Amino acid sequence: MDSRSLVVFYLSLILSILGFRFYFKYFRSLLPKHVRDYGPKTHLAKEGTPTMGGMVILLSILLTLLTLYPTREVIVLLGLITGYGIIGGIDDYSGIKKRSSQPLKGRYKFIAECIISLFWLWIVRRYNIFEIKGDFLLFYPGNLFWLYLLETVFIVGIANGVNFTDGVDGLAGTIISILLLFIILLIKTPSINAISLALLGGLSVFLFYNAHPAKLIMGDVGSLSLGASIAGLGIAMGKEWLVLVLGIIFILENLSVMIQVSYYKLTGRRIFKMSPLHHHFELSGWSEPQVVTRFSLLTLLAGILGVYINGIKG
Repeated sequence: MDSRSLVVFYLSLILSILGFRFYFKYFRSLLPKHVRDYGPKTHLAKEGTPTMGGMVILLSILLTLLTLYPTREVIVLLGLITGYGIIGGIDDYSGIKKRSSQPLKGRYKFIAECIISLFWLWIVRRYNIFEIKGDFLLFYPGNLFWLYLLETVFIVGIANGVNFTDGVDGLAGTIISILLLFIILLIKTPSINAISLALLGGLSVFLFYNAHPAKLIMGDVGSLSLGASIAGLGIAMGKEWLVLVLGIIFILENLSVMIQVSYYKLTGRRIFKMSPLHHHFELSGWSEPQVVTRFSLLTLLAGILGVYINGIKG
């Protein structure tokens, strides 16, 4: 890790501190979170908690990296992150205006995410931005259709996995922070480290306010942009497998929703007490801090496995 990367971390940290102070002073009363009434009853206490905190993280990252590390690789990755952040921001703001926890129809968000992902992938491949052959090329060498399809599913899946995970105080931010630390440990590419450290700086401040009981929620603007950043880093590294291993919680959250919805449509019954998965454990008696601790432990174990596999792959 070079000294410039360390400066990136601290600048992002400082900008986030200032940004959140500004947010709490001028915006906290304007951006209340509306909690779905069919979720865990304990979550009704979160009604009115300020949301869209991810906007501060996103702006801090953009200002930091465009000032200190404006390489073409970084700028292209920021494009993906910003695109998903805009989708999430529109969703959040629409929910506030409509006083609803589900303001936009899922299919519209899905279509927008696919369009942004495909356009971003076209730019990456057309201009050879990262000059790295990713894992997905091993399955469909020379076939761009299948490559784009796989990588679009990868980006959209990881982004929405983070979005599903962001339902317990401190959960998504903690899992992403652990994941970023492992990426910094394993990957020595300067641009990858710069983005990871900028994200980590912003998340560190956010988690201070998002610890249970949360005084602030990141919202979709945060969860979708952070999820897209993780997926984008995986493609930039050419190590999509590493993100899938480290992001095991995001995979499980996604699968729990898909299994629950599919099984209910087929049988009229549910497998889980509630989905996403963290709600199932909450209804099974786990407190929110217990969910965060145990899911974080699983992420750490996945990280150790990732270190081992990375050593084998070389």
